Amino acid sequence: MKTLTIAVVAAAALSQAPVRAQTQTDPEPPAQDETLRSVLDELARLRERVGALEEQHDADLQRIRQLEERLARPSAGAAAPSAGSAPPASTTAPIQTEPIRPRTEELPPQARLSLGDSSLGWGNQLNPAIGVLFDMGASLSSSGDDDRNRFNLREVELDIRAAVAPFADAIFITTFEEEIENPGSTDIQIARNVDIEEGYINFHSLPAGLSLKAGKFRNAFGENNRLHTHALPQVDRPLAVQAFLGGEGLATTGASVSWLVPNPLDQFIELTAEVVNADGGEESPLLGGPNASNPAVVAHLKWFTDVGETGSLQLGGSYLFGASSGAQGDNSSLFGADATFHWQDPDNPDARSLLIQGELFYGMNDTESPALGMLRNESFGAYLFGEYQFAKNLYAGTRFDYTEFPSVEDRAPGDHDLAVSPYLSLYLAENVRLRFQYQQRFARINGETTPEANFLIGLTFSIGAHPPHAFGAFR
Repeated sequence: MKTLTIAVVAAAALSQAPVRAQTQTDPEPPAQDETLRSVLDELARLRERVGALEEQHDADLQRIRQLEERLARPSAGAAAPSAGSAPPASTTAPIQTEPIRPRTEELPPQARLSLGDSSLGWGNQLNPAIGVLFDMGASLSSSGDDDRNRFNLREVELDIRAAVAPFADAIFITTFEEEIENPGSTDIQIARNVDIEEGYINFHSLPAGLSLKAGKFRNAFGENNRLHTHALPQVDRPLAVQAFLGGEGLATTGASVSWLVPNPLDQFIELTAEVVNADGGEESPLLGGPNASNPAVVAHLKWFTDVGETGSLQLGGSYLFGASSGAQGDNSSLFGADATFHWQDPDNPDARSLLIQGELFYGMNDTESPALGMLRNESFGAYLFGEYQFAKNLYAGTRFDYTEFPSVEDRAPGDHDLAVSPYLSLYLAENVRLRFQYQQRFARINGETTPEANFLIGLTFSIGAHPPHAFGAFR
């Protein structure tokens, strides 16, 4: 660029030489004065333009050097990711998981909606994908009970999954849990248990659009029940899920068959049927536990479609049937309906989104009363939440809960539980999420309504590989 400047100046000087020679011998006419001034003005403008180009050139070189340094920085500081592990976050991007979804990536319906499957390339025969997830929290309650005002390591989850054949994957998830025994009493005990959360083989490439799971797995009833504790959209599970399916949801041992239903509209329709043990007890008050006289049956129908360019809608219906006790003829039925709507801003899909989800529960179960004998108890429950993404790592929402109690052994007719829970989710890194939740609760027990205010804090983080979850889950 400096060579160009010298050349322009030299050419201008040569062009002026005859003019100077002429002015020494003959007086210059007025017209030649105007020509000389215009040439000098043009030369000055050229020099200004050359100077501006030099400055722009230097600025471009500086920007190129900065970009080269930014591109070289991740490769120098981190090794290449192994198969099945999440890519490292850019050092220049705002700190943020998703996903454990990847919430910013559009997955095909099979990937988004089959929460437990690892047929997405996670792991291989020689090197299983291994991940560890930590879920801990704290709670403060206006009730003043010692079991409510404390820190709690709710769950540490070890997730191992790999392909065992080209047509099958194996998933093994074990949890280390900290549970409070005798809540609400003066003799509170802390129990630390090890449990097999899930352990099954998934034959994902059977003919005619079929897949088969065998082992222990989370049952396909609704949407929230499929999520592990660390993946919940809020700090706690909805009250209706806890009342009908148990505090940690329903996960039992058996077999599950899923079928992608062919249809003329070329829509995603999946039908799932499961035959599982009727292990109830603490898991679900509707099931009779190990002494139940027959297995439980679970069915779920799911329909997924796109809404506009960046929206999606999923509708589902569920059914659960099982024995409510070991006595012949004591049965329970639970019907469910679920809906999920997800939208992303087409201009800024990574930082603006909306999620709305709700479920309905209607249960019928046989209970025995000492005074009246066998009774058929009917109960209803529901939840609805909306969550908006304000920035790449910031989400806020509110959940509404209402549930009656499927077990009336210690409940009066008309008892129910009602709550409103606003919450805030902040991703400190791609695999670190911090949540704050306030819950105003109104429980009517034995005909008496007691208000209760709870403040909940949840911290979730992971190491190692982790598959994507559904919308709203730990991404």
